[in-house]
Amino acid sequence: MSRAKYTKKCSGEPVARPKLNIDIPWSFPYVFAWQNVMFSQERSRNMKKRNLLHMLMALSFLFALSSVSLGAEVYPRKAIQVVTSNPPGGVVDMTVRIMAGSLQKNLGVPIIVNNMGGGGGVSGTYYLVKAKPDGYTIGSMSSKEVVILPATIPNIPFKHTDLEPLCKYASNPTLVFCKADAPWKSLEELVADAKKRPGQITYGATANSVSHLLMEGFLKDAGINMLHVPLNAAGQTITRILGGNLDVGVISPSPLVGQLKAGTVRPLFITTEERLRTFPQIPTLKEKGYRKPVLTLYMGFFAPVGLPKSVEETLKKAMAKTIKEPSVAKKLEEVELILEYLPGPAFAKEIDESYRRLVQVVKAPAAQK
Repeated sequence: MSRAKYTKKCSGEPVARPKLNIDIPWSFPYVFAWQNVMFSQERSRNMKKRNLLHMLMALSFLFALSSVSLGAEVYPRKAIQVVTSNPPGGVVDMTVRIMAGSLQKNLGVPIIVNNMGGGGGVSGTYYLVKAKPDGYTIGSMSSKEVVILPATIPNIPFKHTDLEPLCKYASNPTLVFCKADAPWKSLEELVADAKKRPGQITYGATANSVSHLLMEGFLKDAGINMLHVPLNAAGQTITRILGGNLDVGVISPSPLVGQLKAGTVRPLFITTEERLRTFPQIPTLKEKGYRKPVLTLYMGFFAPVGLPKSVEETLKKAMAKTIKEPSVAKKLEEVELILEYLPGPAFAKEIDESYRRLVQVVKAPAAQK
């Protein structure tokens, strides 16, 4: 250092310091550290952005699923109306009220029975056919409404296929009988006599009822002809038989229990597959070598065509569960009805077969009298 510079330094005056060059070797570690920090911060920000994007996508997906779930209605959520085309107090009405009590418990909503009589059953049936297929209007119909009406009434506003069968749940057998002192001790003797005297032996049944058309189907199968006497009620049939003014009666067994126990009438056959437990002495038509009756009085649940699959399955499961309850079978037996379950497809097949056979019977001249 020169003397001038030394003197200047000693005198206390500021001395110019040399500037540091950033490229000198000792600065490298700090630069690299700073760059790593900046890179790490950028990478962290990018990861946060990606995580936020993924979270938003997941929330959007969950929201879409929840929207679908909220849009799908839980069934059932309100009372269900069960339409019947029969007046209160009749056999079909009794059966649906027995079923409604347990069905209400299994579905968890009130079941309201709506008796829509009128028009011989046409009004209530047509109402059900035209009802909205949402599961909140279903019907309890008998073979009269779903088979006899479309087979026997011209220009009726519905067909036998216009309702969706959910299940068959009960049947009411038909009994053919005569007075205890009648000349026929068995069905075979009655058939033999009818062949000798065609059209001379009388039988009583309500016109175009299950009893009437069932008997006409039997006469066709047996190759005989008997004279039909139209009557209005089972009581009238019993009175005429006991009074000797009618040869053969065709009714359900329940009004005849007292006479069967007293022995004042003689049963000739019953339409059940097996003998009745309460009256095991009555032979079945099947035992006598004849085919299944053209028609029997049965009851089942129906819905308008077009029921959503999930609703249909809910109803069918609840109905199957109801039918399995011991209390239901017991209550049906108390009113002389038989618990007879058939799932929807098998029930639809039986209805179709009954309809086709009945159409042939109705075409026969004897059935039109």
